[in-house]
Amino acid sequence: MVEADPALRFTRLDEVLEAADGDAIVCLATPAETSAELAPQLLDRGARVVDLSGAFRLPDMAAFREWYGFDHPRPDLAAAAAYGLPELLPIPKGSRLVANPGCYATASILAIAPLLTSGLAAPGPIVIDGKSGTTGAGKKASEALLFAEVGENLRPYRLTKHQHTPEIERALTTLSGREVRVGFVAHLVPMRRGILVSAYLPAAEGVTDAKLEEAYRAAYPGDGFVRFSGTPPETGHVQFTNHCVVHARVDRRIDRILAFAAIDNLVKGAAGQAIQNVEALLEER
Repeated sequence: MVEADPALRFTRLDEVLEAADGDAIVCLATPAETSAELAPQLLDRGARVVDLSGAFRLPDMAAFREWYGFDHPRPDLAAAAAYGLPELLPIPKGSRLVANPGCYATASILAIAPLLTSGLAAPGPIVIDGKSGTTGAGKKASEALLFAEVGENLRPYRLTKHQHTPEIERALTTLSGREVRVGFVAHLVPMRRGILVSAYLPAAEGVTDAKLEEAYRAAYPGDGFVRFSGTPPETGHVQFTNHCVVHARVDRRIDRILAFAAIDNLVKGAAGQAIQNVEALLEER
């Protein structure tokens, strides 16, 4: 193993692969195509892997090709990977490959799941409006991400094609025990970091704001990273933290629940949640 170093340093890929063994936990913050190639090599050397791309979030290979645009080289690993959303879907013991949830998916699932599992949301389509800062697109050079294009502007993107859509549906279906379909629209907003999700769900009979709060507080004890707020969340409240703030109200005029979640897309939506999953793997030692 490479000795721990408190300073940030870069290591060649071949050195990482050579050092990987049964004591290693490797986080992959690489494109899905790259993760799909690297993860098997690391697993073959005995390492455990937390992958931050979408390479292992969908076990259905037809769906994977539809949403990610390439054939997965290791369907067996995609089927076996654990989906690591610590507050709601903790990874099973013995897991060696963990798919870290996407940023939009993290906020959406945390906002919606307690409403489905409590029965406060009636069956029916769910509409999710997601807004993210520019770091959600990574550091690649792109005309669409130039300041002149993003500043003083707001735009939707990947309409009906966003790869987090099936991931959200899969997790909510698993948690609720019923098939869930969502309409998800992502928007790029002129800020560096942060995600705000607004979700609209059919309300069951007799739902009140007090019952909504009770469901969230039961799902997320106050000592964790997810907390219920009595007022709608703002991205500034969670910036540079691993916290998620959720809120919901019922609008009886249209029989809809309005649910909200705010996270930092780079922390709870990526690296911070990956550390939670690494800690879960370490607890098994």
